[in-house]
Amino acid sequence: MYSPVLSVPARRVSGWVAETDPKYAQAWLDALPLANSNESAREIYQALYTINRLDLRVQTRLELMMLYEPAVNTVCAGLHLHLAHAAPPLSVKKRQLAEFIRQLHIEMAYGYKCCLRDLSRTRLLFGKKARFARCIERALHHSSEVLRRSYLLYMPCPPGVWREMHELYRLAESLQLAEEALTFEGDPTTASTTIGERYVQALLLGLVNPYQLPHNGAQQVHAFLLQRGRQARVQPVSLQRGAGALFLIDLAADAPPVPLTRDAPTSSDTERLLDARELVHTLQELVSALERGEHIDASRLGVDCLDSTWADLLQRMLRAWGDSARRRYARQQRSSTVFVSLGLAALHFYANGQRPFAMYAARLPKNKTPIRDAEAPDVAFVELDEADGIAPELGTTSADVAPVNENHRVDRWQLRDVSPQGMSIARYGDAATSLRVGDLLGVQQPSDIGRWRAAVIRWIKSPESGSLEVGVEVLASVATPLAVRIAGRTSGNWFPGLRLPVVEVARRPSTLLLARGACRVGDELELIEQDGEPRRVSVLRLLERTGSFEQIVYADIVRS
Repeated sequence: MYSPVLSVPARRVSGWVAETDPKYAQAWLDALPLANSNESAREIYQALYTINRLDLRVQTRLELMMLYEPAVNTVCAGLHLHLAHAAPPLSVKKRQLAEFIRQLHIEMAYGYKCCLRDLSRTRLLFGKKARFARCIERALHHSSEVLRRSYLLYMPCPPGVWREMHELYRLAESLQLAEEALTFEGDPTTASTTIGERYVQALLLGLVNPYQLPHNGAQQVHAFLLQRGRQARVQPVSLQRGAGALFLIDLAADAPPVPLTRDAPTSSDTERLLDARELVHTLQELVSALERGEHIDASRLGVDCLDSTWADLLQRMLRAWGDSARRRYARQQRSSTVFVSLGLAALHFYANGQRPFAMYAARLPKNKTPIRDAEAPDVAFVELDEADGIAPELGTTSADVAPVNENHRVDRWQLRDVSPQGMSIARYGDAATSLRVGDLLGVQQPSDIGRWRAAVIRWIKSPESGSLEVGVEVLASVATPLAVRIAGRTSGNWFPGLRLPVVEVARRPSTLLLARGACRVGDELELIEQDGEPRRVSVLRLLERTGSFEQIVYADIVRS
């Protein structure tokens, strides 16, 4: 049998008291007010901490750990409700709460690893192999929960978690338990699961670039993997190379798998192959079905979700587990600062010389009928002070312009590294603004005052409370502000938008950045730029949709 190297707490006397008789422990747990998650969670943690540092019989310890399973699941679900809508950086109290939830799962994993330690030293124990299987699977489960909780809140994973998960799988492999079916009463996430499936789910979650997922994306991927994760499998390393959807697992590393390459050195003792080709084929079918307009029900995804949301998430999983896109440019280390504004309205404001959006109100016919094809409306732009409203002589009222908050802030961020496509920026200890993956940013270099670049957040990490590390992709080196509304509406509001120029290197045409849900493919839009003539365009296709904006490809409408 393989002897894994696992971390377990040293035996010592604790200042807390815990019931070690399973019969009385069950009565104590039943009496806990689990609806009061804060109080119950603290008492459960103190009990687990004490039990994991006591010298107990292996059967008693295993019974106690199984008793604590439903209670820990309940209090963790209740505590997470306080974090469900939190965006990084977390406040000090929420950060402490997130770390406490992780610590509960760490103590649960400790308990099962203590059982494995004691089982390995015990002889002639009836059902020993079944106990090994149960302890390995439960230790894997709680270790993967530590990872998932970290990814959900963009927190770094505790060191050693990946390495110990590899060690647990290697132990199961040596005992020929990796594919043995296990069931746990009252826990739907473990129905007919195996140790191998539990391990693969964690590997795939780590491979999907969780710090690049949108808010709550890690939870949706996790739910999908509970349904579909068994379509990927761990195999011995073969001679096959570069076929796509194949990943190399280093069992001695504290890291998730990496894409398999033709020249990757391999060792049959410490490395395995993760084959996700069947899963990628399923993803391709689901993506094709959504593109054809078919509805994908929850039984095929594992969770109820809007098709528009899953379309993006399925594409992300397909890119991560299929032919992964590789970075084309190396990053260069930098040590300087940049100015950052958050959101489309803020970028519009600063790109327009800090002039209010009201200046884009167009002079419309007095009857406010929509612009007809043959009409050439007279458009006027006026300089307005912040205290001014829309000039009455323009023939418009405040109802013609969508309300826009012009109280925007600019923050100074540290520039960590740059590449031709983006940059990495950070704030440590004083990041007051909450950010999400997919948020639109305006970025200005101190040496280039007045020119704001349009950028989007691609990944976020929060190493500690009040600190953020952010990776951004620059969409365009310049953004032209404009006013937009849906053509043909007699009462449609004008709202801010941005026009991005053609990007020859990326073979991307000129595009528009609009608020999420502002238009649909096939709509006609009226655009007005400062000092420009009004124009009408057609929305051809959606290039990207995030939680805050849409980037669309358009074409001018030419009337004969």
